[in-house]
Amino acid sequence: MDVRLPEMRLAIPWRETSEDYKLEIERTGYRKGELWDEEAAFDKNGRIIPGPYDPAAISAPLRVLTVDVQMDHLFAVVRAWSENGSSRLIWNERILTFEDIRTLQERFTIHPNLVFLDAGHAAYEVYRHCGDYGWTALIGDRRATFVHRTRDGKPVHRFYSPRRKVVLSHNKSCSVFYWSNLNCKDILARLRRNQRPEKGSTWEVPDDIDDYLAQMESEHRVKAGGKWLWKQIGNRPNHLWDCEAMQVVAVVMLKLIGREFSATDQPEESH
Repeated sequence: MDVRLPEMRLAIPWRETSEDYKLEIERTGYRKGELWDEEAAFDKNGRIIPGPYDPAAISAPLRVLTVDVQMDHLFAVVRAWSENGSSRLIWNERILTFEDIRTLQERFTIHPNLVFLDAGHAAYEVYRHCGDYGWTALIGDRRATFVHRTRDGKPVHRFYSPRRKVVLSHNKSCSVFYWSNLNCKDILARLRRNQRPEKGSTWEVPDDIDDYLAQMESEHRVKAGGKWLWKQIGNRPNHLWDCEAMQVVAVVMLKLIGREFSATDQPEESH
């Protein structure tokens, strides 16, 4: 899709000395599985249109599925996004197979290009399924930004890498992107602080949430070796936190939130 999206947001430098990971998240009066009138969509030309919309006039809702892949199971998150960067958790589930991903994709009418899988474990298996179904593989990285080249050859720095194409056979390949673990989780931390529309983009969860919120407090921002990073707190499960971080990666790549930097104004959060 040729997507034209609004200016990116939520990329202000992080100035705190550490992340306060204990956060009270309010329920917002809906239940898992319910769809959202404010959810945006792509029109037939790949442009974002606000909700509510005529389902017959769109090519895909702005609904993202992210999957954290473990050795013997997977964690999946479906989140709907509005054109102003607000979002609502629609579904989360611990699943067992890659076929379960397809089932969720079909259930919630998610475009294949908006399905993102973590390739940190079982990389080849992830690449193979991404190649089969048109999904995208993601790999977190410690670097703060990645260099891209504009059409006129000028370098810009973004929170995700240029696309890497992995060729699996003569007629099958998949797209892989690396992403800044630091900066994308910084954006997630800011987003989840707000559930009040009058204060900007909101990050919502349903009333019938399970242990989801506990996993949102599974990592904190610490300084190690002179650089900031997000670190797991003890043995707290962080799979859903990683899924939410990949949600941020997806909408940063879509230029819905975040920003890019020239060679002279790169963020300094990692130092």
